[in-house]
Amino acid sequence: MNKVLRRLLWYGFGVGMGVLLVGFLFRDRDFECSYFPNDRVLAELNRKPVRGADSVLWNQIGSDSAVLQAFLTLGEVDFGESQTRTRHDAQVPAYWIDLEFKGRHWRGQWEVRPDSAWLVQLNPQ
Repeated sequence: MNKVLRRLLWYGFGVGMGVLLVGFLFRDRDFECSYFPNDRVLAELNRKPVRGADSVLWNQIGSDSAVLQAFLTLGEVDFGESQTRTRHDAQVPAYWIDLEFKGRHWRGQWEVRPDSAWLVQLNPQ
C-alpha cells in the first residue's frame, strides 16, 4: 500500500510540474477554440474592425452597439444562403447571420473583406 501511495504522489508531482511548464511556455499566446465552421466565421469577423455600408442603419444601431457584439459572438451563420469562398468562389465572402437577442430576431449580411468586416444589410424581424 505504501508503494501505491508513493507512486501516486510522484505521478501528481509530475503532472503538476507539466502543467506549470506548459502554462509558462504558452502564457503569452492568444488561443481560440474555433473548430466548427460557425465559430471560425464569427472569429474571423470578430478579429477585424467592423464597418457599416448603410449609414442610416449604422446610425440607427450605433457602431458600439450590443447588437453588433452579439452578432459576432452569439450569431448563427446560415451557410445555405451565404456566398462562401469554397462553394461559390466569391472574392469577398458574404455570410447571412441570424441572431436572437433581447427578444428580437435579427438577420444580417456580413462581408469579410481583407481589412474589415462589413455589415451590408440588417433586417430586424
